[in-house]
Amino acid sequence: MSKTKSIILLILISVLIIGLALLIVPLNGQDCFRIGNTNYDFYWISTAISQGLDLKGGMYAEYSAKLDTGADASDSELDGAIANLEDILFGKGYTEAVVTKQGNSQIRVEVPEIDDTSELMKLIGKSATLEFRDSEGNVLISGSEHLEDCYVAVNEGQYVIKLEFNSAGKTAFYEATNANIGKTISIYIDDVEIMSPTVNAAISDGNAIIEGGYDYNTANEYAVRIKAGISTVKLTLLRSETISPTLGDEALTNSLIAAGIGLLVILIFLMVVYKGLGGAAALALVLYVELLIVALAIVPWVQLTLTGIAGVILSIGMAVDANIIIFEKIKEEKRIGNKLVPSAVNSGFKGSFATIIDANVTTIFGAIVMIIFGSSAIKSFAVTLLIGIILSLLTSLFVTRLLVKSFMAFDDENEAFFGLKTKEVTRG
Repeated sequence: MSKTKSIILLILISVLIIGLALLIVPLNGQDCFRIGNTNYDFYWISTAISQGLDLKGGMYAEYSAKLDTGADASDSELDGAIANLEDILFGKGYTEAVVTKQGNSQIRVEVPEIDDTSELMKLIGKSATLEFRDSEGNVLISGSEHLEDCYVAVNEGQYVIKLEFNSAGKTAFYEATNANIGKTISIYIDDVEIMSPTVNAAISDGNAIIEGGYDYNTANEYAVRIKAGISTVKLTLLRSETISPTLGDEALTNSLIAAGIGLLVILIFLMVVYKGLGGAAALALVLYVELLIVALAIVPWVQLTLTGIAGVILSIGMAVDANIIIFEKIKEEKRIGNKLVPSAVNSGFKGSFATIIDANVTTIFGAIVMIIFGSSAIKSFAVTLLIGIILSLLTSLFVTRLLVKSFMAFDDENEAFFGLKTKEVTRG
């Protein structure tokens, strides 16, 4: 690489590092600032990272899901109960609430930034009420009494919602459709209208389909919500806890201070032990941390928690580990092969590539398994770890190498600068 290209590359990387730092850190102490004379606000990147309950404060509750008979709810019944809870919480203004399945028969509800939980706890645990009403609002059919099943089916190449009624529902549905041909029969969940299909004909066999040109996801969403009204799932509170936002602020502050001190120590260590090589790694590591913050802010399924912060710190450690593996391999090539600096650097990067890939791919597979099968706390750790590992591979194998080659463009024979000077041993 020529000196001119190296200077341009170093300037670009420096501008990128400084620019990202200015966009990440809230310089005015606020979450955002107004852009000129416009009506738009710019939110600092670090403030755009979604935070979990342990950082933001709020409440969480875990419920067991049982049928009236005492048996565990099935997966489809759990999905219906979850869909019902999401609708209830969203309708009450808890737009950031998260409802997840936990284990085989439990549901976890997380609601950030809430203090008074008494009213909310009354809402959670209610079974959904499903009703079919005519255009005048008269209840024609009750879901739990008449509807037996609801699922997605295919009719003439189109996804439809299939309704199956029991013996009592068969009669009630025939009477309802016969009296409302050409009119709409609206479906309500907990007094909220979710759809109003038009009756095309009287249906006497207890099997009906709802057409609407749906794709599978839309049809399935409707089917799950309707089935929530059939299910007799009862939610029993197992445990709940309210978390103060003050504790979350303190935990986040302490974690950031610890991470900052640790990062500073690592940067100093790299530059002292590995000299110029360490300087290149330090720049790449700073860029890596900034890109990681950006990724945490823009990846939609990231919700940062204390366990997520642990995943971030571990991924930083693995990024450092990758650089150390590379540099030790370069030193080994220089010492054993007695090679020149450029040759030792090229051999070191090539020789360590397979080792770094093997170690990181194993961790990536582990993170994916934790995301699929882990609890919510484990998933938070796994998601941040996965993002961090992928970025660390890119920065350690490519950015660090570009920076080292840029340094060599100015002087590729200075072994002392690159920490590769070996001591000559005189034997008497």
